[in-house]
This record gives sequence, structure tokens and C-alpha cells, in this order.
Amino acid sequence: MKTGLLNLLKGTFLVQEGASKNWRFILFVFLLAGLMITASHQVDLKVVQIAKATKELQAVRSEFVSVREQVMHKRMETQLAIQLQEYGIYPPDKAPIKIIVQADE
Repeated sequence: MKTGLLNLLKGTFLVQEGASKNWRFILFVFLLAGLMITASHQVDLKVVQIAKATKELQAVRSEFVSVREQVMHKRMETQLAIQLQEYGIYPPDKAPIKIIVQADE
């Protein structure tokens, strides 16, 4: 066991006969490790993008709610009356008169 561990530390399994199998396996393991690292980085980037998009969505939603509230406030009849008074337009004091047109026979 001592010689096996010593040979492993020296790396003699890489230079012996039939070492090409060992080299292929080592290259395969490194290739898989590289793919795994790349995939994990891509996943991390996607997580960051999703978090950023979620924050932007929350900001847009809050802006939408505040703008909708402002529009509803400005559409109120009292607010319209106040704004139209600047132009000299006042709400009528009397109810509108209905005009009935009779068709000629």
C-alpha cells in the first residue's frame, strides 16, 4: 500500500505503458469539470438576471399603481370643476332640458 500511494504521488501511472487510457480518463474528467463549472456560472447569471427583472417589475408595478391613483383623483367631478373654473367654465345650476324632435309624416 505504501508503494501504491508513493507511485500515485509521483505520478508514475501517467508515464507507464498503457498510460494513454489514464490520460484519456483524466482529460475526460477535466472536460466534465469544465462543463460543470461553465453550467454553474450560467445558472448564477440567470439567477441574477431573474432577480434584477423581479426588482424592475416591482418598481414598474408600484409606479403603475401610483399613476392610476393620480388619474382616478384627477377624473373626479370636483377636481374637473376646479380645473375648469380657471377657464371660466362652471357647472350648470339647472338640469339640462330634453329636446324632443317629432318626425314629419
